[in-house]
Amino acid sequence: MDRTEELFNKLLDEHPPELILGALDEMARMPKEELLALGKLCEIINRAEAAETEKAKNHQLD
Repeated sequence: MDRTEELFNKLLDEHPPELILGALDEMARMPKEELLALGKLCEIINRAEAAETEKAKNHQLD
């Protein structure tokens, strides 16, 4: 299983299929530049969430 399939399956586990299909439909209409910007935004959000999680773990260990 590749990373894309893994992430798609995770989305389906966490959200209603109608929501996922609606989002994919919207993304199919977006220009490439907007999709790339959205991907970069997601990366920034993921890094921030990971940093917060790590900070919380370190705080609990103290």
